[in-house]
Amino acid sequence: MAESEEKIFEAIVQSEGKFTFIAIPFSPREVWGARPRYHVMGTINNHAVRGTLGALGQDYFLRLGAVWMRASGITPGENVLVKLSIEDRQKTV
Repeated sequence: MAESEEKIFEAIVQSEGKFTFIAIPFSPREVWGARPRYHVMGTINNHAVRGTLGALGQDYFLRLGAVWMRASGITPGENVLVKLSIEDRQKTV
């Protein structure tokens, strides 16, 4: 495990009601170690993104806000390239 490890993966932007998100296809705990919250930063199709991973059981996701979605031009159902790493401020915690 390396806290600075960047994960690169393809995902489909999903939408349920007003909730838009990307499913995380790996275990943040295995990649970045155990912590109460995973604050992440990176890009989605080269658009900067920051957020906190949400969890539903053992599955993690990154919620995408409406303002970010409008600014990026990305739409639900779109296949995107995601690059995420743990946010710098968490590396020293």
